[in-house]
Amino acid sequence: MRCEEMPELISALVDNELSSEELAAIRSHMAECGDCRALYEQERALKRQVRSTAAHVAAPAALRQKVQRLFNEQAPGKAAERKRTWQSWFALRALRPAFAVMLVVLALSPLVYRWWPVENVSLAALATHEEIIAGRKVPARVSDPQELRKQLAQAVDGKFAPIALDLSMIHLYPVAGFMQKIDGREVLVTIYQGDGRTVTCFTFLGDEADAPRAAELFYDPAMRMNFYSFSRGDINGVMHRAGKVICLVVSKMAPAKLLALVRAKPGHS
Repeated sequence: MRCEEMPELISALVDNELSSEELAAIRSHMAECGDCRALYEQERALKRQVRSTAAHVAAPAALRQKVQRLFNEQAPGKAAERKRTWQSWFALRALRPAFAVMLVVLALSPLVYRWWPVENVSLAALATHEEIIAGRKVPARVSDPQELRKQLAQAVDGKFAPIALDLSMIHLYPVAGFMQKIDGREVLVTIYQGDGRTVTCFTFLGDEADAPRAAELFYDPAMRMNFYSFSRGDINGVMHRAGKVICLVVSKMAPAKLLALVRAKPGHS
């Protein structure tokens, strides 16, 4: 048995895939070859690292589905060929640095997905408002605003309460609401209606970084507060921070009028 044959056989040995004859031959060779024994120990250490990393990695569902889809696209009946090809790739020393990088990426993938949301919560809120006014999202109506606010707070186990705006001066009143999860984040949605108009208020835990990058910033020196205005189509939103929560008001009102409305009633009523 030559040393050139050992890398793939060592990989198979670590994976317990050798026949009894192959096992006897490879152990006999390693008893006389220090280099191959060292390679075997490296392979075992790498295998332990893979298992340790896998035990602490929970890949996002979207990533798992993509990998499974790519796997299923391979021609049927080639499982054994794919397995041997993977082992051969695994055994190539020149590719071990790349494999180490792959391990780091896998280990960090949950953090990357957490820091880089799948969708911006503020822009997703504009889409939710569009569904509401189109009648595609119709929550049960509630006649008592205080009861509605209580129900919404209970939906997030009291971690925060919905911002309550007093829009009675323009004949808009809270009539319905629900809790929506956007990219895993809990968002309380309060719907204000009256005179054929709809304004939706979104409340969620966050900071001003949740404003879209293209949002226009307005600073109110008297209130010492930043307001962010942005739009998608004819749907407009104005966002500001109130303590630890974000209040986002969305409507088809003109951006200037919506900004003036929110600046007049930026806090809890």
